[in-house]
Amino acid sequence: MNRIVVFFLGADFASLLGNSVIAVALPWLVFQRTGDAAATGTVAAVTAIPALLAAFFGGLLIDKFGRRRMSIVADLGSALSVAALPAVDAVFGLDLGLFILLGVLGALFDVPGLTARDALLPDIASAGRIDLDRLAGIRESLFAVSFLAGPALAGLALTLFPIEAVIWSAAVMPALAALFTSLLPAEVGRVRRLSANEANGAADPAERGTRGLLVGFRIIIRSSLLSALTILSIGSVLVMGPLQALVLPVYFAEAGAPDLLGYTVSAMALGMLGGSVAYAVLAARISRRAVFLTALACCSFGLAIVAFLPPFLLLALGLLLVGIGSGLLGPLVPVLFAERVPEASRGRVMGVQNAATLAVMPLGVMAAGLLIEGASLRVATAVIAGSWLLVGVYAILARGMRDLDTVKDEPVLVGDEGEGMLVGQKDEPRLVDDKDEPRLVDDATGGGR
Repeated sequence: MNRIVVFFLGADFASLLGNSVIAVALPWLVFQRTGDAAATGTVAAVTAIPALLAAFFGGLLIDKFGRRRMSIVADLGSALSVAALPAVDAVFGLDLGLFILLGVLGALFDVPGLTARDALLPDIASAGRIDLDRLAGIRESLFAVSFLAGPALAGLALTLFPIEAVIWSAAVMPALAALFTSLLPAEVGRVRRLSANEANGAADPAERGTRGLLVGFRIIIRSSLLSALTILSIGSVLVMGPLQALVLPVYFAEAGAPDLLGYTVSAMALGMLGGSVAYAVLAARISRRAVFLTALACCSFGLAIVAFLPPFLLLALGLLLVGIGSGLLGPLVPVLFAERVPEASRGRVMGVQNAATLAVMPLGVMAAGLLIEGASLRVATAVIAGSWLLVGVYAILARGMRDLDTVKDEPVLVGDEGEGMLVGQKDEPRLVDDKDEPRLVDDATGGGR
């Protein structure tokens, strides 16, 4: 595998693993220092708004200063914010106010780092001479591994080492990610300024200051495919967020079997790993529409099982199917975004998408909580499953989702206030892998070129 690809995947995995470790270690540290179980929820709630703003404004900075550069800056900032926890604790002693302050600082870096790596994906595929679908599938597989192994490693470390040592290890991970990204060639992810001919006389959108923030919204709204993908992503978060954060913990707590919660979440993570590996291996050889429909079917059947809150083995099977569907959808969405979004606006578009999913996550959890309190756990679970079915039907019928294998002639206005350039390509063939050698296939004829 090309070293560019190895460095990128290494950076992404290190960052994801660090996030998984700190997600377990931080609540532990907050409770140890404050003695207040609700303090962890307070820290998470207060840092949600800065994370949302960082996702939104971070996209503009990514398009202005470059994807590789902003990825390095964000990872270094994340490392410093995590390292500040034990450092400040040793000097001043941590209290709730300091936890909130450092949590806000960390939130300002984490999401822009993720967005920068999302925007880097097509650059790495091009520079590393690897099929974009395969790269996205491998990346999603590493996410599933971190989702599965990270909390387990953090839990084991907390039993063997002081909490401060675990926090320091979590700070090393984003620093390592920044190191790996810095080893990428400087030209990878560099902002390419549009010439006068390319922009048709319009200024480069990346140079338009804060007004350029609206470009991301306009590109998504004016593309039927990108709009459908964004709604699908939002729907997925509205379903999976409450399921993992509230429904399953409450169900197993009421059943008096909290240990089974970890097994069911692991079943979903294993499904994600299997789905993403399958995507990496098969996506370049089969229709993306087939992948998309298979993913929707797995998620829908899995959630239909979960909706009945059956005994453990059936519930684990349902979550395994949900994981497989998520593993197939996970890499497909960024690939489609990468192919349809103009390079000069990639950071802002992906920043808008990340901001949207961040914004709806707490709303979904809150709505599920109200349903549980006002009706019952089973009603809340049935509503969650039914909501996903509605999202799935919309995604199947959406005009932009009917042909996913060619870049259709769907021009997107990227300028400000009605002025700018139109970006669109008609029937652009995608790279298809054949016996480990990339080749271009014209989807209209099936012939190689």
